[in-house]
This record gives sequence, C-alpha cells and structure tokens, in this order.
Amino acid sequence: MAKFSKIEKIREGGQATVWKAKYLETGRLVAMKFPLESTDLSPGEENRARFVREMRCQSTLRHPGVMPIIAMNLQADNPFYVMPLASYSLQELLHARCLEWAEAVEMIIEVLNALAYAHAEGIIHRDLKPENILLLDNRWVVSDFGLCKDVNSNSLTITRQETLFGSLPYMAPEQFDDPHNVTVTADIFAIGQILYYCIVGEVPYPRVRVAKIPSGFRYVITKCIAEEPEDRFQSVADLRRALELATAPSDELAAPTERAQELRERAIEGIAGSIPELLRFLSDRSDDEVFFKEFLPSLPAELINAMAAEDFSVFSQVVRVFDGYAEGGHPFSYTDELANFFRNVLHSTGDVVLRQVVLKRIFRLGVEHNRFYIGDVFASIVRRLTAPHEVQFVADLLRGDPQGARFMAYYLGKFAIPDAIRRELPEI
Repeated sequence: MAKFSKIEKIREGGQATVWKAKYLETGRLVAMKFPLESTDLSPGEENRARFVREMRCQSTLRHPGVMPIIAMNLQADNPFYVMPLASYSLQELLHARCLEWAEAVEMIIEVLNALAYAHAEGIIHRDLKPENILLLDNRWVVSDFGLCKDVNSNSLTITRQETLFGSLPYMAPEQFDDPHNVTVTADIFAIGQILYYCIVGEVPYPRVRVAKIPSGFRYVITKCIAEEPEDRFQSVADLRRALELATAPSDELAAPTERAQELRERAIEGIAGSIPELLRFLSDRSDDEVFFKEFLPSLPAELINAMAAEDFSVFSQVVRVFDGYAEGGHPFSYTDELANFFRNVLHSTGDVVLRQVVLKRIFRLGVEHNRFYIGDVFASIVRRLTAPHEVQFVADLLRGDPQGARFMAYYLGKFAIPDAIRRELPEI
C-alpha cells in the first residue's frame, strides 16, 4: 500500500473526516477519508460495514461525474480511502457567493448525468447534498456514497430501522419512515432541494418558500420536491428534459394568454405532451393574477379532468393559487364563469382537501355576490354529496355563516338533502 502523509484536516462531518494529504512516492496532493475517531470500528460493527460499503460502491462506479478512488485500505484498524483533491465543494461555493441560474443549471446537469449512470447500475445515493458535490478538474462530481442503496444486492440491511438516514434539508419525506425501500425519486427530491438552494440562495429548511422561486424554475423544483414519491419526476431523464425545457430560450414579449391558448387547443386535440406542458406553463406563471383570471375559466371540463389525471400535485397547486385570486368582488357574468370552473374541478378529483377548497369557494361566490345562478350550482352539487365528511363540511360552512345559510336555504330547499345539512338552514 502506498504511503501517504496527512497535511491538514479539510472537513469533518457526521460520519467521517477528510484530510488533505501527500502521496509520498509522487508528491501528488490527495484527499484521505477516515471514519470519525469516535466511531466504533470493531469487526462486524455497523459503522465499519457502512464505511467499507462506501469504499466498495464508489470504487466500482466508473463515470466522469463520480469521484474516483485512487487507493483504499479495508484491513487497517482505521480504514481509509484516497481520492483526488477537489478544488472545493458546492457548499463552500454557496457560502462564498450566489450562483447565476445558468451556472446552477450547468452544475445540476453534470450531477444528473452521474446520477443517471449510478441509477442504471442499481445504486441510489440517498445522501445527496452540496457537501457531496465537488469540483474536480473543472467539472462537478458526486462523492460520499456511504448511505447508498444497491438495489441489486441481496445482502441484509446494515442500518437499523429507527436510525435517521440522510441530511435533514435534503432528505425525502419517505426516508424518515422507511429508508431501506426508497427509490430513485429520493435522489430526485434531493436534487430539487439543492437546485432551490442554488437558485434562491437559502438552505431549503425547514421548508421551501415557493414564492421565492423564479417562475421559470417553479414547476421543475416543486415537482422534484413533491411530498409523495409518485408525484415527482420518475427518472433522472425526465427531470433533465424538464430542466432543459425550462431554460430554453423563449420570446419574453409574447403574451402568456396567447401561448396558453395555443397549448389549450393542442391539448384538446390530443397532441402528445401538450397537457404536461400546459401544466408547467401555468405553474411557472402562477404569480400572474391577471393571466390566471383571464385564462383559467376558459378551460373546458374534459381538459380539466385530463390535467388532474396527468399530474395532480401541479394541478392542485394551480387551483389553489386561482382560489386565492377568486377572492373579492367580480362582475356577475364572471362569477358565473368562476363557479363553472370550480364545479368542473370538483368533478375532476376525489381529493378530500381540494374538494373542500372548491366547495367553500363556490359557496362564498354565491353568498358574496348574491348570485342566483351560483346558488343553483352549489345546491346541485350538495344534493349529490354522499361522503359523510363532505356532508359535515357543508353543514359546518352553513353553521359558521348564518347569512350564507339564509342565502342558500332557498336553493338547497329545492332538493332532498341530508338532515345534517337541512338542520343548519333557517326556515324561509
């Protein structure tokens, strides 16, 4: 085994210490990684097994975007491995200055290329974070595979179920529950958090502030960090395509309504890819209240159904934003359009929370505008409610707003409705 001489400590983390060192035979400067001195490295101990797994896993991945291993010693009392000396980590760069969006995207694309290779080899990283992304010879590489999961391995897990597994700001929610059964979408979640840090300039913890994300990146980042794994991009290739589309040149002077109408017509015609593109377009422009008010009521019911089925997490976000824009006074004809839109949304989904948002909005539109048409819309919806929680929700709405209950009593009184709702209506 080649001889190395430590020079200075570079960093110390939760599991290991990295030293700058010299390869004595050539004088080359390298990085040496050791487990923490306080770590129990007895034969058979979990910490030693994890460190050995990191060495073996990283040394078998042959890709320009994966940090190579020059040498390692698995048999030493204090095992170590040796890597080329990186210029700095992404974390150090972010501490020093903000990144331009083009610079951040170029870095993320390089990381995604390495991840695509690792995933194809059956390796899920599970601990991606800025400290593990290093600049080596003017390219970004991924390192620190100590918490990786080899989906091809039949070996028993070496991590206790109750052990927190990853770095808090970048951990996918499912890693808190069952870190052993996560998929590639856990790495995609971490990429979304890292991209947020690069673009917004703040650590994504304890939460991401969507309003701070530039509109061009809002769709990509929010889809990456969706709470449910099935709502995220399902592969690195899907994420890379969406990121490239988000940063493609566009006509900044074009009216958003014109482009949205074009996408709407393409979606109605059934042209492949037009529905996810329309959803992304709406998500990226969700801070444009004028555009939302002008365009969303024009969506036909069949397209609303298709959007909800295509990507419910993004669709729900769009509807919630528009619900906020529906506050306040509107011309009578426009309130009718709003009621029709929200009724179509209600028919498109079985999601409990979104249906409650929509029911409340239709109720408020009718009451605040004293609009008979919306009273009929609300009553026609309520008469068909069968789920106990929705019946109770409407009863609570009426109980909490006696004026609204008086307005709706006439319209609801036309139909046979559950007693729980009828009891909240005044006699007319």
